Amino acid sequence: MLEDGPSVVHDVSLAAAVGRRALPIRLCTAFTRSLGAQHATMSLFPCLEQWQLLYASDEGALRAEAAQFAHADGPSVSAALEARTVFVPEVRGADDRSHAPDWSDDLPGVRHVLALALHREFRPVGVICLYFTRPTQLPAAHITEAERAADVAREELLRWRPAHADPAGPQPVWATDTRAARWERIHRAAGYVAEREDCPVGDALAWLQTASTRRKQSLLDTCDLVLQPAGARPGGRRRAPAVAS
Repeated sequence: MLEDGPSVVHDVSLAAAVGRRALPIRLCTAFTRSLGAQHATMSLFPCLEQWQLLYASDEGALRAEAAQFAHADGPSVSAALEARTVFVPEVRGADDRSHAPDWSDDLPGVRHVLALALHREFRPVGVICLYFTRPTQLPAAHITEAERAADVAREELLRWRPAHADPAGPQPVWATDTRAARWERIHRAAGYVAEREDCPVGDALAWLQTASTRRKQSLLDTCDLVLQPAGARPGGRRRAPAVAS
């Protein structure tokens, strides 16, 4: 834990210095050991329409990440869309199940979630998501330290990403598990809204999230509604309300 030894920034910096091929696992291990998490995942975005899972520490981490994609909602998705850290201090809201998010049903035993956005000038680069199954104190100072460590991780990922993404190379630097289908639908909807409203894609993504919350729908359902072909709705016209509404 942070108070008992070197900082997470120190640990992540050391992990980043040891070889590129094992970089995802080394970075995730540094975060889990320093912050006391039990599971971790790391995802990379080669472009906005792709989401590649670089590393999952175990089956529990893989299930937790898959649950968020199934609902197109959760800390990993929100951290990526909003380019900010998302901390869920109590996944199940103590004993009140009525306020628990849908994705939490698929995360049995997970108490806290910390999703660290890897971004540059609000452009998503990736996400490191940490899952805690034991009660863990994560004060604001520890989260701030983790964000600084995430910046170190981001720079190392960006340093090696060209080699990873080069199709002419003999093989990728890191093996990946792509989970792009839902992400691609979200970004197609955002692109449609952005073009219609003449606004940045980031603003369109934020509007879609707000709209899904207002309508009590999943983000994916809202995006699918936007992407309905002409004629599928009453009046025969696909419509995206103004982003500012």
